[in-house]
Formats: sequence, C-alpha cells, structure tokens
Amino acid sequence: MRLLLDTHILVWLVAGDPKLPASLAAQLRSSEHTLYLSAVVAWELSIKFHMGKLPSAASLLADFPAVAARLGADVLDISPAHAIRAGALEWAHRDPFDRMLVAQALEEGLRLVTLDGHITGFAQAPILR
Repeated sequence: MRLLLDTHILVWLVAGDPKLPASLAAQLRSSEHTLYLSAVVAWELSIKFHMGKLPSAASLLADFPAVAARLGADVLDISPAHAIRAGALEWAHRDPFDRMLVAQALEEGLRLVTLDGHITGFAQAPILR
C-alpha cells in the first residue's frame, strides 16, 4: 500500500510518541508499504516551528530529505494538478495543508495516514487510521 503521512503522524513516528497507536506505527515501519512525505508537510512544520508552536520540528527541518530517507519514504512535490485539486475540493475545511494532503492522496492514488478528525470526516479522502 502507498501511504502519505500527515504532519502529526510524521512527528509522532519520528519521536516515538505514544499518541501514535503502536499498531499503526508497526504498519508504517512495515516494508510492505511505500511511504510518502509531502512537501506540504515540510512547509507546515517550518511555519509552526518559526511561530514557536512546534519547537521539536527543528530536527525534522534540518534535513527533511534525510528524515524521509531514514523512513524509506519518497518526498512528494506539489504539482499544479495537486494545487488545482486542492482548491476544487467540495469541502468546507479551510486548512490549506490538510486540503493539499487530501488532494495529493486523491491525485496520486495514495492513502492518507491521519488521525485528524477534520480530515477523517471528509468522505472523499482515502484514509488509513
């Protein structure tokens, strides 16, 4: 299965945070899945870090491609097709990061790994919880 990680999932996975259910962490570490990290995750981490909301993001931002490599994940850039799809989603949720992740999952045929209730309630999103 091809899995796109939401920002909080990446943070919890790297930190070994108990908020990430052990069964989900095990699935993410399984070699049977291909992991993807979106450039939008790096963008969100950078904004939250520089606003002082996520000081723990410093190590992730220091070398985002290396973090992806350690997880065996591919980095997914944002394309014009992703941007157009994100803007066209019939979804009242306004968070641009969440909208982009959903759009990328839909465009690329990926399952979005998230525990965010704002996203899991969106019927079109292919979610893995």
